[in-house]
Amino acid sequence: MSDENNDGGGCLLWFIDFIFERISSKRIREHNKQSRGLEEYESITTDVLFPVDSYNENILISGGNAPERVHLSEQIIRNCVTHNRPMIILHVGNIDLEQMIERNGYGIAVSKYNKKFDTFTSFSLPEMFQVMTDTCKTKYDIKPTGRYILQIVNELLTAKKQRPYFAACANVPLHQLSDAINDCLSKGLITQDAANNLNSLLMMGQTEIPKIESFFCDVKAQCGHVQMDKPGGTSILSAIKNDKILCVDLNSSGNTLLVELIVNSLTIAMNRGFEFTLFVDDVAVANNELLRNALCQRSGHNNVICSKDFYALMNGNDNAFNTLVGEAEKTVLLSHCSHVSCEKWARYIGEYDKIDVQGNSMGGWSHQHGGYNYGSNQGKTMIDKREFKIKPEEINRLGASEIIVYDNRIGSLLQTRVV
Repeated sequence: MSDENNDGGGCLLWFIDFIFERISSKRIREHNKQSRGLEEYESITTDVLFPVDSYNENILISGGNAPERVHLSEQIIRNCVTHNRPMIILHVGNIDLEQMIERNGYGIAVSKYNKKFDTFTSFSLPEMFQVMTDTCKTKYDIKPTGRYILQIVNELLTAKKQRPYFAACANVPLHQLSDAINDCLSKGLITQDAANNLNSLLMMGQTEIPKIESFFCDVKAQCGHVQMDKPGGTSILSAIKNDKILCVDLNSSGNTLLVELIVNSLTIAMNRGFEFTLFVDDVAVANNELLRNALCQRSGHNNVICSKDFYALMNGNDNAFNTLVGEAEKTVLLSHCSHVSCEKWARYIGEYDKIDVQGNSMGGWSHQHGGYNYGSNQGKTMIDKREFKIKPEEINRLGASEIIVYDNRIGSLLQTRVV
């Protein structure tokens, strides 16, 4: 009889320990899940990830392959088209992106295959000169009197009923401006008073002619792969004024002159009060201070930054990384190969308080006096520790089209697959 009591008591004790263990484990799991704040869904569509009213959000996409990033980018671009919001896209040889834009009729993609870019279209004379003087300042150092030369070129082209687009300005022989003025006078295109005024301007600005010629020559050399050589080209400003999507292939992140021309044009658009989206696709932002400052500038524009590895794109510049990531309202991460980048993103997303249970159990069944007994002598310790919400290896192991989404505004965290 005593053996039966021992067996029954042992079973009851084992059952009680089992129940308490399950309840305790469940509470700890629930606490850790709530503290981590990660929501997991089987799949999500791009229009849910980037709803139509998110057209003016600052978004950062990092990781994955080119088709995955283009798939995400398409919805962002479509939202801008829906809202008639102008967008300037800068990229380096992303043919998939160009083809997606052209295939859907979203806008104009200028490249070596489609030379429709113009530097000066839609700019006033003072703005044209501002773009010239602000681009590569230390190299050209064009003085304010150089404005008179550009004014002469502008008035001579206008007299000939030509629009002052870039190629027309650059092809005017600046060292022969005096002859050009006299030629227009002899043909009755300008009056004697106008000719006298232009010659006076020439006297004041002629020392800047070599610098302006050098500027025009360099622009033709570095921007020739996209620059249109006749009227009808699209400039940064004309695209923004007309609510268009303009996609520009820089050819190289090191094409400093073209990048600065574009950024200075964007600055003029900002000064005019235009709202637009600046989309930068895998352009080495860290190497161009002017572009980095434009991305950080608070005005009527928002930024979309897309890269196969954003931290690598920053060349390890933590200040640049932290500044630009801090501006993003939504960050979308795909798989990364670099452990350094995975670690950086894990630290950015942050840590949470996790309860970790450690210990061992010395309880169990034993055979005593011809019966079975259960004894419990468990030693367990609950330890509070800090752990990454998303571990570096989890970012590294993300599958195809699998993403982690971090909303910087509310601190929400989501892991799912894009379909």
